[in-house]
Amino acid sequence: MKKEMLKTSLILTAYTLIAGISLSLVYTVTQSRIGSAELENIITAMKYVLTDENGNQVIPSTEIEKTVTEKSGEMGNVIYTDGVGTVTSPVYEYENSGVKYYVLSGYAPGYGGNVVTMASFKYDGDELSLYAIKVLDYSQETPGLGAKIAEEDNQKRFYPIPEAGLSAGIKVDKDAGKQSLSPEEAKKQGVVKVSDVMTGATITPRAVSNLLNAMYKYLREEYLQGGAD
Repeated sequence: MKKEMLKTSLILTAYTLIAGISLSLVYTVTQSRIGSAELENIITAMKYVLTDENGNQVIPSTEIEKTVTEKSGEMGNVIYTDGVGTVTSPVYEYENSGVKYYVLSGYAPGYGGNVVTMASFKYDGDELSLYAIKVLDYSQETPGLGAKIAEEDNQKRFYPIPEAGLSAGIKVDKDAGKQSLSPEEAKKQGVVKVSDVMTGATITPRAVSNLLNAMYKYLREEYLQGGAD
């Protein structure tokens, strides 16, 4: 009887050990694939925000891929918050023909959760301007309303914005009370015209605006002051 019990115990131990190793291997492989997919998403988004109005990337793909891979271990740490928008590490810095580009990511609360956005800023001389944005996660926003922030044409309403508009603080047109401005004039003043295409969904574009304001403050007040320029 004792031999049978010992045999059964050994078999069960072996099964448990094998199952544990198998689960560990599956977890490792799955995490690796998830990590690779996340890096690819970040690289794709960064190529987008570093593309000019003619469809040409201002920074080569190889350089973008290299820096994203090198900084993969730094991703996701909070480096700045103004109480509304939160900027996360790392800050990516590039240069082309004497012009610098900074790419940042972060989040701000939307209607159902955080809206995650990547943005690029152009630093030419002493002028810091918003170059482009890409909304990365809007999964908790209301379909047909806030989720319309996913549309490329709606995101393009946020940029470019010159430093005069950034320093004034980016606002959606409904909050600024300037719905009558043309899109071009609105951007110059830091006003994002979305009320005509995202009626009833002010909270989501406001989240993007709040984050962009936090990014600008961080760059101007801390990053550039720290000698990065």
